[in-house]
Amino acid sequence: MRVGIFIESLDHLVNWELRAIEEIKNDPKLNLSLVIQCEKKPRSTSKVSSTISESPFSKNLLGTLLLKLQCRLERLFFKEASTVERRKILKFLDEVPRLSISSKKKHSTPQIDSDLSDKILAYDLDVLVNLAGVHFGSKNLSLSKHGIWSLQYSDYTIHRSGPIGFWEIVLKEPSVGVSLQVQTVDPRKNLVLDEAHFNRQWSLIKTETLILEGSVSVLLKNLRKLGQENTLTSFADCIIPLYGPPSLIDVLKYVLRFYYYIINKIVGRGLNYLMGVRYDCWTIFIGKGNFLNTKHSEISPIELPKKEFWADPFLLQYNDDCYVFFENYSYKTKRGKISCGIIKDEKVTNVVDVLDLDYHLSYPFIFKEDGEIFLMPETSENKRLEIYRCVDFPTEWELYSTAFEGEMVADASIYDDRDKQKWLFINKRLASTTTMQDELYIYKIDSLKMENIQPHKQNPVVIDARCARNGGAIFEYGNELYRPSQRNIEGIYGRALNINKIEKLTIDEYVENTNTIVHPNFRKGLSAMHHLHQLNGLFVFDAAYKKK
Repeated sequence: MRVGIFIESLDHLVNWELRAIEEIKNDPKLNLSLVIQCEKKPRSTSKVSSTISESPFSKNLLGTLLLKLQCRLERLFFKEASTVERRKILKFLDEVPRLSISSKKKHSTPQIDSDLSDKILAYDLDVLVNLAGVHFGSKNLSLSKHGIWSLQYSDYTIHRSGPIGFWEIVLKEPSVGVSLQVQTVDPRKNLVLDEAHFNRQWSLIKTETLILEGSVSVLLKNLRKLGQENTLTSFADCIIPLYGPPSLIDVLKYVLRFYYYIINKIVGRGLNYLMGVRYDCWTIFIGKGNFLNTKHSEISPIELPKKEFWADPFLLQYNDDCYVFFENYSYKTKRGKISCGIIKDEKVTNVVDVLDLDYHLSYPFIFKEDGEIFLMPETSENKRLEIYRCVDFPTEWELYSTAFEGEMVADASIYDDRDKQKWLFINKRLASTTTMQDELYIYKIDSLKMENIQPHKQNPVVIDARCARNGGAIFEYGNELYRPSQRNIEGIYGRALNINKIEKLTIDEYVENTNTIVHPNFRKGLSAMHHLHQLNGLFVFDAAYKKK
């Protein structure tokens, strides 16, 4: 498939744009056939800074200056990460045909005359991707077979003047939306091809980085989809109510909140930590019956040892005992190991360490197959997926198989369907500038040796921090299939627990809908919950105290 891209400047391509170009370059089914450079004024390397200077917000002189200063300070504090070899990408771009267009005025829309239009049409492009963030006249919208694509960094039903993520932080909205659109004459009525949601951060620059880097997956997923299907499907028209730019008061709200967070974290938490207070302390709850039909407020958490938290519990029946395997995190070493204990009278006894390696371990997905016991913990720090086989239960294990070498993967779950097909549900972090909460991938595997791994046609099947990350084993209830997942919103990791109903699972299609959302409001002091496992009339879940 022939792809063209609009950029502003080769010299000022930032990391997320370089990643997008690298992904196109490395995909054998995509061919970057043309680069169109939109020569405007040299732009800042920050999308935030360029948005400030080019928006009507610049009329608010005091607010503009304050926010520019704040963004500059944040950028000094949060050094810009580079995950791509710039020289390699620039060398690749030197070999790609290039055209240039320019604006006659500083802020005017770049003009494409008939001569340049004919030159672009000669490349017979399937799609033009607008990374420059500019709008073109109606005569330019048919320069490629499937139009001009652009990314909008907010909910597709809303447009707010100001930097990416600013309003979501100030208004304390749950997440930041990103939509991929096909440009039309009226940008308020673009066709929406896809959308994603990302968790906001406490910092504007950190939020901007997360959103821009995450949008790369949205773009590439749909380019690959277009290459497979050769047709576009939009699910909505982008009818956008316009909101005005932020005022000085709005900027002050953001700035004060930013520094309050820093002071609270450094001073408050530092002092309390010295006094033995555990922040973000996860603990385990044990209940009988079915999780969905239980009054959670009647379940008490287990008592934890000092300087530890326990999370990600999984159940296993072994002989006459029910064991719970969990992440055992040490506040002293800042690393997790896998431990287990026997459940008796809704308490955990006989706790022993199962796996304690020189890298962080969590999410101990434990299961039986062919009379043997296997453990598949989260080992993203070791950059691969690892499966262990039990040698002597519960403390001796040997490495059985590995997969996804060199990749940051987490919270893998295996599901055997009624046709005895094996499905691997796994979360991925494609670069250090993204998070593990945003994308869910599915693979069909031949066996636990994972010698044949077939990717799902729609991978990543979910790009949405509100529901992507696995939160426990897939289970059946009332003849229906459900996938627990984390709800990462409000700037909080694991803010709530989703129960997602799986409507369709084939190698070509995956459909799920969030059936239930469980918030940690059933006990005072809880701030998050993100994991569930059910087995034989017993269930375990975790929840976190803000401080304990």
